[in-house]
Amino acid sequence: MSFFLDLEGARVPIDILARRPVLRCRVDGIDYAIEEQSGAEEGACILRVNGQAFPVWRVVEGGRVHLKLAGRTFSVRLEDPLQGAVGGSSGHELRAEMPGVVVALRCEAGAPVAAGDGLIVIESMKMQITLAAPRAGVVATVHVALNETFQKGALLVALHPEEAS
Repeated sequence: MSFFLDLEGARVPIDILARRPVLRCRVDGIDYAIEEQSGAEEGACILRVNGQAFPVWRVVEGGRVHLKLAGRTFSVRLEDPLQGAVGGSSGHELRAEMPGVVVALRCEAGAPVAAGDGLIVIESMKMQITLAAPRAGVVATVHVALNETFQKGALLVALHPEEAS
């Protein structure tokens, strides 16, 4: 499963290869095995990355995690691909970040929507996920039909640029 990390303003792709018995992921073509051990203090832990131990302190603030590692502080936010992505330079498209099938349509062309409104329900990897409008607008086109399968990157819903009233 692929995700994106917002690391200090840079969008970094990360592929989750396995979650058990340890987290295995790939970043920039390099595979890592990551294990976490509780630390002595609150917010502290030991991360073992490919067997090497690193003391880490972390603070969660909303959707961001602030990490202190090796004398540096990082701010990280995980972008969930199951919530869809705003594509193109116009920012008016909802695209699939993974393959799946449409199990419910909750919008139609011409309908006004508010940011966060559920537009479409998909099934991917045996999970049903509601994809939400990334912003307010009017549905221009629904590019998929009920029970239709789609591939990663497929255009699902397009919004008009004007705001909904």
